[in-house]
Amino acid sequence: MLPAASLDALKRVADRANDVLAAYTPGAMPQFGDVNGSVPPLPSDDPLSVAAPPGTWFVTADERGARTYTRAGAFRVGADGTLQTVDGARVLGTPQGGRALAALRLPEPDRTLGRGTDVHLEDDGVLAYTRTSIDPRTRERSTERAVVGRVALARFPAGSNPQRLDATHFGAVAGIVPHVGSPADGSFAALAVHARDLGNVDIDTGLQRLTEAYVAFSALQAAHKAQGAGSKVVMDLLK
Repeated sequence: MLPAASLDALKRVADRANDVLAAYTPGAMPQFGDVNGSVPPLPSDDPLSVAAPPGTWFVTADERGARTYTRAGAFRVGADGTLQTVDGARVLGTPQGGRALAALRLPEPDRTLGRGTDVHLEDDGVLAYTRTSIDPRTRERSTERAVVGRVALARFPAGSNPQRLDATHFGAVAGIVPHVGSPADGSFAALAVHARDLGNVDIDTGLQRLTEAYVAFSALQAAHKAQGAGSKVVMDLLK
């Protein structure tokens, strides 16, 4: 059985490895602050892929309604018409004509009748699409821009970053209320549209720290082995 020191060192190796594996994962934040990096967003053809300004978070809710925060802005429209993250969490924002935060959902009639195309996010957080309709009397086809709502952004007070749940999901710290607003509203910067967030992990530093963790574990392993060999010698002499 490995001693406690070796188990701790092995856990550090695993944790450092997870930080390296998270590099280039959209919206990823490392477990260890010493491998934080700054990677500019990568251009993307996806009209629902956006990058949040530095220091801000998208607000999401899981199927139970629990609120979480993420920087992973590679969104999609789910089967129920809601704007979602890649893992199915609903993206919260201000629906058109509303004030309270809620899931942003394409109108059921337009979605069912296939009248909504070109669904996209704009740099001020607006989720919009092109609505096509046909006049039943003249049979003339017309199009118009339709707005679903505006995604929300959150910012936490200095020194109170959200609690890390995993590489891309975060929860609020107890007793800390984030400031919530919208992109380009005067208190938050605009989104980078047609962009893919590459995470916040410095891959070179992460690999260096992983190597250091391996070296530390190997040293403890060698010491443990030497201790075992020394004990065997002593036992042989006592026989």
